[in-house]
Amino acid sequence: MPRGSHRPPSTPASGPLLGRGPPSNVPPPTRKRKITHACVSCRALRTKCSGHPCTTCLQKNIECVVDRESDQRKKIPLRREMQELEEDQALFIRLLRTLRHRHPDVEALLDYIAVQKPSLAEIKVYMDRHLSRQLEQTPELLEAYNELTQAQLPATTSASRALDIARLCDIPPFSGRADVWTTVTNDDQFVSHLLSLFFTWHAPFFNYINRELFLRDLQSGSTDSTFCSPLLVNAVLADACSYSDYPEAFAVPGDVTTKGEHFWRQAKELLDAEEGELSLTTVQAIALLYSSTSIMGKDRLGWLYVVRASKAIPLLRSSHRKGALTPGVTSEMLDRLESGFFGASLFSCLAMQKPPEMEVPKCDRLPEHQHEDTWFPYPRLLDPVPNLHTNCVTNQRRGLGEISWEICQGLFGDEGRPPVADMEQTINKSYERLQRWAKDLPDCLRPNKDSLPEVLSLHMQYHTIIMTVFAFLKTPDPADPPRMLSRATARHRCISAAHAVSRLVATLKAHWGADRHVYSDHHFICVALFMLIDDLAQKPSHDAFLILATAALPLSSRSLILKGMFRQVQVMTIQANASLSPQITRVFKRFERRLWRPEDRRHYSSAYPNFAAALRQ
Repeated sequence: MPRGSHRPPSTPASGPLLGRGPPSNVPPPTRKRKITHACVSCRALRTKCSGHPCTTCLQKNIECVVDRESDQRKKIPLRREMQELEEDQALFIRLLRTLRHRHPDVEALLDYIAVQKPSLAEIKVYMDRHLSRQLEQTPELLEAYNELTQAQLPATTSASRALDIARLCDIPPFSGRADVWTTVTNDDQFVSHLLSLFFTWHAPFFNYINRELFLRDLQSGSTDSTFCSPLLVNAVLADACSYSDYPEAFAVPGDVTTKGEHFWRQAKELLDAEEGELSLTTVQAIALLYSSTSIMGKDRLGWLYVVRASKAIPLLRSSHRKGALTPGVTSEMLDRLESGFFGASLFSCLAMQKPPEMEVPKCDRLPEHQHEDTWFPYPRLLDPVPNLHTNCVTNQRRGLGEISWEICQGLFGDEGRPPVADMEQTINKSYERLQRWAKDLPDCLRPNKDSLPEVLSLHMQYHTIIMTVFAFLKTPDPADPPRMLSRATARHRCISAAHAVSRLVATLKAHWGADRHVYSDHHFICVALFMLIDDLAQKPSHDAFLILATAALPLSSRSLILKGMFRQVQVMTIQANASLSPQITRVFKRFERRLWRPEDRRHYSSAYPNFAAALRQ
C-alpha cells in the first residue's frame, strides 16, 4: 500500500489474516476502562474498584454506590481558587477602609499605587510594611472606640489623652520621665514617645548627645546631673514634636505651626535664666534649639543659635583643658559635639549662602566600628536593626562640612560674591574634593536598598552640595567672560545630582516609610525639586520630580519651613511650564486642598525663598 494511504476498516474474514490476530469468532479486545472514582464499599475496604457496578459489590450482593462529591482531588484547585478570591476580597475591603482616612500614610499609599502601578500582592506587601493597622478600622468604629475609652478614663484626664488603637499598641524603645524635667506635661508615656522619636530620627544624624548617659541621668531624676538638664530635656522634646502625631505635640491643638512650641518656649526661658552659664548640656541644647527653631519656619532666628553654639563650643573646650568642667566630661564627648554640630551647621551655611561661623575642627575623628548599637525604626512595627556606623556617618558628614566650609568661604565671604573666574575656580576645586570624598567612602557607607536613613541622608547631602555650587554656573550672565566650564556641563551635573537624590528618597520611602525624615532631608528634597523644574519635559526628570514631590507632601504636614519651600516649588513650577502632567497636577492640588492655607504666610519667616530664587537664576 502506498505510504500515506488510508486503510479501510476491516470486516470479519473466514480465516486468519496472514496467520496473525484473533480468530474470527472471538471479539476484538476492548480497551481497559480507567476508573477515576472508587465506590463507597471499595474505598472503605481500601480495595481496587473495577467500576460501577464493581465486582466486589456484585460478589457481596450489595448496592454499588459511587459518591463523586467525596473525591477531594478535584476540590483542591477549586478550594485554592476560592481562597485566593477570599484573600483578594479581604485586601479590597482593607484598602477601602484605609482610604477612608485622611492621613499622610494614606496619601503615600495613593501615590504609590498611581506612580508604581503595583500588583495586588505588591500593594499588600506595601500596606503590611508601611501602614498602621489602625487605618483598617472604619472612622465610625474608631470614633465609637475612642468614646468608649474616654468614658473609662479618669475624669482628670484631658480629652486629648483619649487613647486610640495606635497609641495602645505604641511601645517606645526608650523610657523617660516628665516630673522634674519639664512643666509642659506630666505624662511619662508621652515623654518616652518623644524621646524615642528623637533618638530614632535626629540623634543618629548629628550624634552630639550620648544616649546612654543622657537617659541614665534623666531616669535618676537629679537636675544636677552632668549629662541631663531641664534645658536639654525641653530642647530634645521640642525637636521631637515635629516627628509626632500625638495631639500633645501641638501647643495649639491641630495647628501644625505650633508643634513643639510649648517645649521650645520653656527651653528658651531656661536658657535665658542661665545668664551665660557654660556646660555641656547648655551647648547641646543651643544646638538643638537651632534645628527646632528652623523647623518652625524661623530659620533667621535659628541662625542666631548657630552663631551662639559656634562661639560656645571653643569656650567649652577651653574650660575642659583648664579642668573647669564637671567631672565626667571627656575629650571624646567634646569631639562628638564639635564634629556633629560642625557637619550640621555647614549645610545651613551653604543653604542660606552665608560665610561659616565655625572654624574647621582640629579634634580627632570619632572611633569607628567600636560601639555596638541598635537602631529602632520607631514608631513603625519593624524589627530593630544593628547599627555600627553612626560614628562613621559623623566623620564623613564632617568631611562634607570641611568641603562646604571652603565653598562658603570662597563664595559668600564678607566682600560679596567673587568674580566669575574666582567662583569657577572655587567650584571646580570643591568638585574634585567631593569626587575624592565619594571615592574614598568606606564600604559600610555605600548606599544600597538596606541602608539606614542616616546613610541615605549623608549621600543626599553630597548630591545637594553639587547642585548648589553648580547652580551658580548653569545660567551665565551675557556680560561674563568665557568660562572654562560650559553651561551645559553645569546643568547636567545639577540634573544628575537631583536624579540621584530622588533615587535615595525612593529607597528610604520603600524601606523605612514616607512620613518621617530628619529635617535636613527636607532641604535636600527641595533643592532637587528646584533643579528639575526646567527639565520636566524629559521623562527621567519628570519621574524624579514626581517621586520627590510625592515624598515632600506628607513631610510638609510636619514642617512649616518645608511647607513654605514646597509652596515656592509649586509656584515656580507652574510659572516655568506651560502645562504639567496629570500626576504632578494631582500632587499640587492635594497640597493646596489639604495643607496650604493663605494665613500660613504670616508664620513663615525664612531666608529660603531668596535661596530658591538663587538656585534658578
